[in-house]
Amino acid sequence: MDIVLIGRIAECAALNTAREKKGELAKLYPSSYLLKGISALEVEFADKDLLMDALRQSLYMQVISEGSLSEALWNTGEELGKGLRVNRDDIPVAQFAIEMAEADGRDPVRSDSTGCVICVTEKAGEMCADLRSKGIPCAVIGYMTDDNDRCLISGDVKSFLTGRDKS
Repeated sequence: MDIVLIGRIAECAALNTAREKKGELAKLYPSSYLLKGISALEVEFADKDLLMDALRQSLYMQVISEGSLSEALWNTGEELGKGLRVNRDDIPVAQFAIEMAEADGRDPVRSDSTGCVICVTEKAGEMCADLRSKGIPCAVIGYMTDDNDRCLISGDVKSFLTGRDKS
């Protein structure tokens, strides 16, 4: 079973950081870059029709209504009683959100990703093709396993999720 992420992570956190650290960021980045970055973020909840379509194609679905992708992945594993492997390089994230996470001293995977949706499905390719045709960012980011290890993988580096983020 594959894991599909609908949306781009850390965008809610990026907006909060841009608002809270406006003065500090203005010293590091041109105002035009900040305005363009903020306006390009797409923090929003998926509409009812999109969620119903995704639910019909999924064995499991979780809307991130608050919190990080890391927390949501942990919860997915807990609820399904499974492990998972997620490739960090496949996770949709805007460069601006990465820079705002760094400015806030956070990892984007552990930053507020409100509005994203995790789906576990056997129809990942079909689901992503349909969503992309509607202009919705999504990606197959990993798969479920029969062990209990919940891992983020980046190249040769494997890190383990440990539950609720404390950072």
